[in-house]
Amino acid sequence: MNLAQLLDQAAKTFGERPAVVFEDQEISYAELSDATSRFAGGLKEIGIQPGDRVAVYLPNLPQFVISIWGILKAGAVPTPMNPQLRSREIAYQLKDSGAKLMIGLLPLLHEIESAVSQVPGVRIVTVGGESPHKRFRDLLKAAPYFVDCKDDEIALQPYTSGTTGHPKGVLLTHRNLISNVQATSKLFSLPPEEDRLLIPIPMFHITGMTVLMLSPLTRGASIYPMIRWEAEGALKLIQKHRITDVLCVPTIYIDLLHHPKLKEYDISSLKLCSSGGARMPVPVMEAYEAKLGIRIYEGYGLTETSPVTHTNLAAPKRMPGSIGWPIENTECKIADDQGRALTPSQVGELLIRGPQVMKGYHNNPQATRAAIEPDGFFHTGDLAYVDQEGYYYIVDRVKDMINVGGLKVYPKEVEHVLYEHPAVAECAVVGIPDERKGETVKAFVVLRPSHKPSETLEEELRKHCLEEIAAYKHPREIEFVDTLPKTASGKIQKYRLKAKS
Repeated sequence: MNLAQLLDQAAKTFGERPAVVFEDQEISYAELSDATSRFAGGLKEIGIQPGDRVAVYLPNLPQFVISIWGILKAGAVPTPMNPQLRSREIAYQLKDSGAKLMIGLLPLLHEIESAVSQVPGVRIVTVGGESPHKRFRDLLKAAPYFVDCKDDEIALQPYTSGTTGHPKGVLLTHRNLISNVQATSKLFSLPPEEDRLLIPIPMFHITGMTVLMLSPLTRGASIYPMIRWEAEGALKLIQKHRITDVLCVPTIYIDLLHHPKLKEYDISSLKLCSSGGARMPVPVMEAYEAKLGIRIYEGYGLTETSPVTHTNLAAPKRMPGSIGWPIENTECKIADDQGRALTPSQVGELLIRGPQVMKGYHNNPQATRAAIEPDGFFHTGDLAYVDQEGYYYIVDRVKDMINVGGLKVYPKEVEHVLYEHPAVAECAVVGIPDERKGETVKAFVVLRPSHKPSETLEEELRKHCLEEIAAYKHPREIEFVDTLPKTASGKIQKYRLKAKS
């Protein structure tokens, strides 16, 4: 079954109910169903076939929502992109995914055209204003169109960083997403007419995509996307629209908690606050309950698991510090490095099996075999343990991935960019603690003999990174060192660098 069928079913039940509310624009379920069907027809008219990849390079706009559902209805596969990516990063995803079309904002056209020039054959659709390319609104003039799909056909191809340092395409099927959409919907107990969700995190991110956009629009809820995060703006929206549900990364909760005008706004409408994307500090949860009487329910998931696998909402009671219980139809085990199951309280890697586990990595059978066991268990790469009551706790990550406010940064990618600068002889990038974002990026740099450490050079390196990669990936801290600690075989000992930071 095509996942988009669930949207049309919701539209039949909740036709005039607001589906998407953005600034002064309100789109009903009936209007959204029609617009997405026409967009699918527009894609067909310009030659997009079932199975084709379509890149979506948009922030949290109604056009993003229409694009994703419309691409699904056309039987094609959306590959969402972070709108902070620069041309070299965009070009990589276009090339790797084999995308035939890219949808992007007109103000970002220079970045888009620069990327597309490196990948022949990719066409462009622009959102907003006039352009020499096909315009988004033109596609909405087509006749409605819908392609049914089999459960195991690919529905979505988001990208996540992998062990090689290159982003990997994650193949999520219609079955993967339908199972996660339906399972998470059961955890929201409010009736549709009272269910109003704020979307403060990017919808290109798998949590924003599934939990805050796809799932609510199959159950009759109203969603309120924010184009960018801004604490007071969120408080205004909560008060104005009587928002009932918020799902954020911990960084956002920290911003709200410490905002000087927090008490000036009425946020008593909030019924459900949940957290994911990064570990939630227990003191923050406790401060919310003490200051506002609001409980935050932590959960867990990965791009490869569509994403939700655990949440305190699935458990009999909330357990601060825990990611809760597995959601329905989800099996878990904690295993040692030999794959042997461990007993409660023993720390090992968390493995997951269930209908939400991806089909595999795009054009990467080796990585797929390494990630998914023959029996179907997926290696999360996270160290965890389970207690006697069945609550799971994340201890640390096996991988070196840096988690910046819920966005993942792979050190090798940043190191690659630093090595391009003529002053850099050697470098190592690690994650260091950050009060607001959980982690931030730090680079240790050994300079070539012809260069000397200086604040000017530090700023030059930082600017170089900002020009080549997304801002959240660039090193906020740069430390010049004479040497990097290494093993006898020459491998850099990053744990020693982290210890001195």
